[in-house]
Amino acid sequence: MKKQLVKRLLSCAVCTTMVIGMLAGCGSKTEENKDTAAPAESEAPAADAATDDAKTDDAGSKASAGVTLNFAASQNWIQDVDRDLAKAFEEETGIIINFQLSPDDQYQTIIKSKLNTGEGPDIFMSYSGTKLNDFNPEKNMVDLSNEAWVANQEDWAIQTSSYNGKLYAQNIAGVDDTNGVLYQPAMFEELGIKVPTNYAEFKEACDKLSAAGITPVYEFVKDLWHTHYWMEGASALALANDPELYNKLNSNQIGFADVPEFVTALEQLQEMEKAGYFGENHMSNIYDNSYEAMTDGKYGMIIIHGSYPNEIQTQFKEDLDPDIYSMFPSPLVDNQYVTLTAGGTTKCINANSEHIDEAKQFFDFLARPENVKKLYEEKPLYMQSAVKDITAAPTKAFTDLMNICGDKKAAGAEASVLFYDGGKISELCQEMFTGSLTAKQVLEEFDSSRRALAKDAGVEGF
Repeated sequence: MKKQLVKRLLSCAVCTTMVIGMLAGCGSKTEENKDTAAPAESEAPAADAATDDAKTDDAGSKASAGVTLNFAASQNWIQDVDRDLAKAFEEETGIIINFQLSPDDQYQTIIKSKLNTGEGPDIFMSYSGTKLNDFNPEKNMVDLSNEAWVANQEDWAIQTSSYNGKLYAQNIAGVDDTNGVLYQPAMFEELGIKVPTNYAEFKEACDKLSAAGITPVYEFVKDLWHTHYWMEGASALALANDPELYNKLNSNQIGFADVPEFVTALEQLQEMEKAGYFGENHMSNIYDNSYEAMTDGKYGMIIIHGSYPNEIQTQFKEDLDPDIYSMFPSPLVDNQYVTLTAGGTTKCINANSEHIDEAKQFFDFLARPENVKKLYEEKPLYMQSAVKDITAAPTKAFTDLMNICGDKKAAGAEASVLFYDGGKISELCQEMFTGSLTAKQVLEEFDSSRRALAKDAGVEGF
């Protein structure tokens, strides 16, 4: 019985393995924009004439005119093209999309609280994979399995947005890739730096950068969504060493503090910080300043998602050539695996919304091929398309990373372990950097927090 329940709980986690084969030839986390306020409404040009399918629903659309759909998202998940599409939908149907944006490190807590009190938005975003479980899909999400647009979804996009055999989220945006160490090959060549293949070589690279007056790594500890990626980057290696790792974590047979690769990764991260590889301002650095840091020659590397070069170009420096960057796997614990996401961000409809039909109309609109193409063209953050017959454009850096790793790819802990909270790990890493906690204690504290959440959710074994 226990094994059956674990399998049931892990139905979303297991499906992340679908991503591995899908990405063999090609993601926060994170999409970026400059918006900081919430809520806000979009402004954009009117849409072109509606398609024939949309015209058949004209009567229903008119009946829905004047309805406002509250759409909640982490502030960096919504960009201008999302607002443009929302405005076009409003022009066509009269249904208003009201974006409600929350700070990245507070979004999940805010939405969970609103859902629990019955005050949730009509539409809310979530990461795919096991992260959907954090929002209790069977209670809080509408089953989308029978929607027309599902037929055009890639199988992996369906699998990683499903729970217990039902589709609870729409993923048309594709994989927002994975994380690796980004650098400029020209800088490395000029300084005679070999691309690291293990931790010792990584330290050698950092020392050469420091000797040249370049801060080795841009780390921004203040933004809690990020620092944990140094540890999470070793999760594919840990899984290769123990294929039952995620099952053991999800059934409480072990904790993160019992996984040698995670302990070593944090010990090495602490060593990097003490060695000054992050520079003087890493505790106050923020993500928004990373674009300048990685283009002005003052910093050498950053652990980040593979679409990041495109992001710098679209958000900061239009004349930048994204191909000047490359990537290699996180070198902690001598790792040479790439850790994959479960499929990136998704959109869900609140099961308690009073406007489910209108929300479904919006999902239908977003899934039209011309709108998916517009999204990919104007938001070049996706490394793989989730929609059949539509292609994305992976960066050279992402492609380099995949080529380096070859078959050494696996879904990461963030996408596969129940109640994985990267923000909590990052918060505890702050205490590690100030000397309040050891690496082992960081993971012990995290295990206590995660186990409490699992127990509250009634997960067997916790």
